Amino acid sequence: FDAADDWIAERAGPKTVVITADILLADRCLKAGAVVLSPTGKPFTTSSIGAAIATRAIMADLRAGGDQIGGPAPFGKQDRSRFLSALDEALVRLART
Repeated sequence: FDAADDWIAERAGPKTVVITADILLADRCLKAGAVVLSPTGKPFTTSSIGAAIATRAIMADLRAGGDQIGGPAPFGKQDRSRFLSALDEALVRLART
């Protein structure tokens, strides 16, 4: 972890929304009770984070073995729309609590 991740994780809690593509940071923030979204609007949840961590580890092993696996697809209009919708939903849900 780096200092920025530590700063974010230390301040994450039940009334916060964290936007990150960093799966390990997402895990730390979920454990603190935060709502966590990816930049494409995909929510990280306590039930999905384990699979995300496992996939991250597999991809790291493939890269370490020299496999060319490519990166994520370019950020598009659909990603932006999904993100804005997920963010709005998260903020409305937090405002009601």
